[in-house]
Amino acid sequence: MTKQHFTSRGPSRAFAAAALLLLGACQSAAPPASAAPNAVTLPFAFVHNEIIIDAALGDSGPHRFMLDCGVDPSAIDIALARSLGISVDEANAGEATGAGDEEGLAVMESSIPGLGLGGMRFETIAALAADLTPFGEALELPLAGILGHSFLENHVVRIDYPARQVTIASRREDLGAPATPVTRRHVLPLAFESAEILIPVFTLEIDGQPVPVTLDTGSSGGIELYPATVARLGLEEEKATGESAEALGARGLRTLTKGQLENVGLGPFNVPLLDTRFSDSAGGTETVGGNAGNKLFQDFVLTLDYVNREIMFEQ
Repeated sequence: MTKQHFTSRGPSRAFAAAALLLLGACQSAAPPASAAPNAVTLPFAFVHNEIIIDAALGDSGPHRFMLDCGVDPSAIDIALARSLGISVDEANAGEATGAGDEEGLAVMESSIPGLGLGGMRFETIAALAADLTPFGEALELPLAGILGHSFLENHVVRIDYPARQVTIASRREDLGAPATPVTRRHVLPLAFESAEILIPVFTLEIDGQPVPVTLDTGSSGGIELYPATVARLGLEEEKATGESAEALGARGLRTLTKGQLENVGLGPFNVPLLDTRFSDSAGGTETVGGNAGNKLFQDFVLTLDYVNREIMFEQ
């Protein structure tokens, strides 16, 4: 699985979330505040290359949540919200926009109250409610929600992919050492695509050229390149000879082309072979040429420091 971002339109708040691609396998309120302890480390399941963690909602659970820095704010499954008595503003729905040609997903203002991760508890998290059933079916598990920017902001989050561990802390000093031994690191600013699209952006090197891409822990793919980037890099032949794949986006199915790129650079690191999707959608901007996901990150210890505004890749 990989995924495609979507946004909403209508009276509800803006929602930048993730629609899962099915082949190959969401204005935040006040920032969440955590009670002692100041950090928690918990295991995650790497399900179809998606980060899935167990969480409590008050006395209910465990529930399965995806950890996704490409979502703003966060999301909760509407059926679960109803069953737990969580308020959903069903009279104020918005419609998701994005890839595909069908009706957009309905999203409504809601929240994630009483979230517990290990021994760490969080105040109510801003979220939108939506029917997450298609995403759960793609993952082959009941998906309770997606923890996105409204959860991550004001925290330091380290994803130790090799060790299958996530550490969430109030300060970087509370992280401790990763379970995976590391000897090299690449530190860069945590910058966002825009003031409205709060998805981190960093730069890869492809064929010797810099390519700014969004950093998306909710994408199970390696990298998706948008048409303007494919043209700029001269990768039309690779796209033309690639393998076709269907993708479920926020507005239904779309088509991608699958391929591979060699020797993709990430700071001092080199990725010898990276799964690549060539997109026909008009995604991207003048400053963003693609979207990078967990198949790229899976051999790293990745730290997203929203407190000090830094990203750190370690091996």
